[in-house]
Amino acid sequence: MKKKANKEQFDFKPFESTCIKPKHYLRIADNMMASKAWIDISCFAKVAYLYMKDKFNFTNEDDISLTYKEVKELKLMDKARYTKSLDELIEHGFIRIKRQGILNVCTKFELINEWQYFDTNALKVKSRVKHKSKKEYVKVEVLNTD
Repeated sequence: MKKKANKEQFDFKPFESTCIKPKHYLRIADNMMASKAWIDISCFAKVAYLYMKDKFNFTNEDDISLTYKEVKELKLMDKARYTKSLDELIEHGFIRIKRQGILNVCTKFELINEWQYFDTNALKVKSRVKHKSKKEYVKVEVLNTD
């Protein structure tokens, strides 16, 4: 007969938190960490996902944002690396864009479980709308018609 686990066994250890009973923590399931999708994404994408997951409060799984400004203030990564990380998370099925941001309105993401289907035909993700870089715009020369 198995011995029942008492509540104290699930308390946080000193290396996990500076307070005895933190009110908030992240959960990443072992099957997610062992998945091909998790192993395939960069460490930057993992950090971005963890910061997004930290904003999850059990009622907002489709209303998560992590802005470029927040990423810069936290000194996580530069803008280009963050953009690539978002693309990775989308393409590997961890997040989906719920509302595309424009100007001063941030993009809202949804946490999804499509990562389970990574590397299969069942994975159905919609890539982020990518804006043209300055280099891609064609320079038009004005001809002098004198």
